[in-house]
Amino acid sequence: MNTKLILKAMIFDFAFQLAIATPPAKAQSNNQAPDAGMVNAHIDAMWNLQVTASKSSSKNDFDFFTGAWDVAARKLKARLQHSNEWITFSAKLKNTTILRGIGNTEPYYAKINGKDFEGYTLRLFDPKTRLWSIYWADSNNGKMDPPQVGSFENNIGLFYAKDTWEGKNVIVVFKWDKTNPEQPTWSQAFSTDNGKTWEWNWYHTFTKSNPTEDIPFSENQNIKVLELRNYILKPGKRDEFINYFEKHFVTSQNILGGYVLGQFSIKGADNRFLWFRGFNDMSTRSVYLPEFYRKSLVWKKFGPGANELLDDNDDVHLLRPLNDINGTNELSKGISTNDFAKHKGIVVIDYYTANEGQLDALIGVYKSKALPAAPLNNTTLWVSELTQNDYPSLPVIQDKNLLVVISFYKDEADYQSQSKLASGNKALQDQIKNLTKNIQTMIVYPTEKSFGELAD
Repeated sequence: MNTKLILKAMIFDFAFQLAIATPPAKAQSNNQAPDAGMVNAHIDAMWNLQVTASKSSSKNDFDFFTGAWDVAARKLKARLQHSNEWITFSAKLKNTTILRGIGNTEPYYAKINGKDFEGYTLRLFDPKTRLWSIYWADSNNGKMDPPQVGSFENNIGLFYAKDTWEGKNVIVVFKWDKTNPEQPTWSQAFSTDNGKTWEWNWYHTFTKSNPTEDIPFSENQNIKVLELRNYILKPGKRDEFINYFEKHFVTSQNILGGYVLGQFSIKGADNRFLWFRGFNDMSTRSVYLPEFYRKSLVWKKFGPGANELLDDNDDVHLLRPLNDINGTNELSKGISTNDFAKHKGIVVIDYYTANEGQLDALIGVYKSKALPAAPLNNTTLWVSELTQNDYPSLPVIQDKNLLVVISFYKDEADYQSQSKLASGNKALQDQIKNLTKNIQTMIVYPTEKSFGELAD
């Protein structure tokens, strides 16, 4: 091997270690690795980033990181401004292996300057190129950054991407050091000169936390828009579709803010699959749908396989929650994802189609007479979201006369017991029937991953 290249690589690695070990007095000038270049990567004449895998690159490179971790973090307050002001904070995350070992994910939770911050990482290993791609999204931006691509060599992982920062073209590098797998480190740097010099702007030091500690995927998200998605599957394909869906489309959707709140089989319908998808609001939905279905790597790779198992996916109700049952019929402030996550039993969905002009009367009767006899904390009321669906590729049902009641029960015996009590009030049943032209009840059973078990 060329002696100059060996020396160059040694200088580069030493500069990396120095940058990790000690924060600089002046980040821009002293936090650089002068003329070090990049390892297993380069920028060509057309400013294309070319990355090759190390000889030892493996799908098992991140196995050390599985589990729950506490994070000691610090990052520059201002980047590429010769700043020396650092923000320090702590965080938590929980890493989980996915896709039969060629991927892993983790939610990331922190308070930065007193404000809640949430991030999410998705890592995918390509067996053909033997390169890792690392995707990051956070609650500040609501979109995925360009993937950081690279590999590990001798316990050091270097992952590169082209990006922009405040109008400047930059090369971004992630450095992972797992020399001590019980206390690994991660750091991030920017380069404005094609990798000759670097400004290090973010550091993490990890220590193992209580492995039994539950870190929710998405803590207390406020859901104001709900899709009830009822699919018809090709004969005999339901179980295959459920497995395929839960492998590829639970974590990946939550990364972008389309929260998968539950997946179900439907009693008496062997060819049906029902799932709930929630959004913070309609504007969030408008951003999410094209981001996931037109741009995401996951949908491009696995979407065709899902569609091959489907006969129809157009039976979708777009809903918004009503206020608390003792209030008015105004829109509520939303339903917490935690309210879905705490329920583990069966779900009963009642669709009431009111006679024209009778929806408000039906809601009033339901709130004042039907619900007081039911377990109130296990029932939510929904009406159609009538804002125009701005993603016509996914049609939705928006019936202005519809009331949907979603109730949670411990099991079917619990549901039958509650139903028997309700049916004994004939006057109430007659009043509801007089206000409606159609009533449909659906009993559904959660599949393996449901109600917040989103990163298991």
